[in-house]
Amino acid sequence: MSERKPSGASTVGMNIPTLRDVAERAAVDISTVSKVLNNGSITVRPETRARIEEAARQLRYRPNASARGLRLLRTGALGMLIPDLANPAYATIVHGAMRRAEELGFVMLLAEFDRDRSADAYRMLVQERRIDGLLIATARDTSSVEAEFEHYGVPHIFVNRASASSHSVTIDDEAAVALGTNALIKAGHRRLALIAGPADVDTARRRRLGFERACAEAGINRFRVVSRSYTGRGGYAGMRELLSRGTQPTGVFVSNLLAALGALAATSEAKLRVPHDLSLVAYEDAELAEFAQPPLTTVAVPFDEMGAAAVDVLVAVLRGEARKSVVVPTAPLLIERSSVCPPQSVRSDL
Repeated sequence: MSERKPSGASTVGMNIPTLRDVAERAAVDISTVSKVLNNGSITVRPETRARIEEAARQLRYRPNASARGLRLLRTGALGMLIPDLANPAYATIVHGAMRRAEELGFVMLLAEFDRDRSADAYRMLVQERRIDGLLIATARDTSSVEAEFEHYGVPHIFVNRASASSHSVTIDDEAAVALGTNALIKAGHRRLALIAGPADVDTARRRRLGFERACAEAGINRFRVVSRSYTGRGGYAGMRELLSRGTQPTGVFVSNLLAALGALAATSEAKLRVPHDLSLVAYEDAELAEFAQPPLTTVAVPFDEMGAAAVDVLVAVLRGEARKSVVVPTAPLLIERSSVCPPQSVRSDL
């Protein structure tokens, strides 16, 4: 394989870009470009592959899907199963995944999947090999369909769900929740509670571990935990339970933004002021948090990066590369707004 010096020029004018255009932009042979962009098994230096992919992205080059499919028995399509398109978290994950898939020359097909929805449409796509690989972005048990994916030889990656048996791409949920819980502790709160997600969901388990770790490190041995769905109704029900039974907490961490909005509604209904009577921190940041009343302190996590990283891992698997599970390295970030202040017992203005 020979390489030339970058020309910095392209033969593309108003015409559709070709392999030759990409080769000239990346300063490599056309045959190398063809094998790399068509997911061939050719071995090239990482910097060369990156240069080719960047040149293709800049030129908006798209391989001929039908020709590529005939050569490689590939469709150029990836599938993604998600539990709830209306959830802003999953919308962000999907956005990151779709953007990265497009950059690599794939289209993304979406379907919702939970206990109330079947995967019949995806079974058809898998059985007829209309997708090259699948991203499973639901944290719930999908064993009922995974066996079929394995049987038909369709590679799959778990997104936002740790797995010991398959490739997965996650973020550090424990660190994110510990960061938000520590914000409450640093404000002086000792009577803490967690509105967790469903107990059988992987993300809920990992987020609870982060909350318990932060409490243990601060010497807080007594706290309350209620498990509810990752929905506004779930947060509302969780906060009502916290306020109706036992000692009222002064600081509450909520494991999902939609649930935090529901929890906020429950405090208002109970005639409690946030943050004066009860401080609130939510996992996940979005525009909804900024315009809540009061604006919510949140922990921002890289959902979009996780979606993009999942596509990278899946495409690497399609290329036959050995890849391990990935934890996105971007650290969570505390976004301080107006829903946290010291509890009344330690505030100097009372």
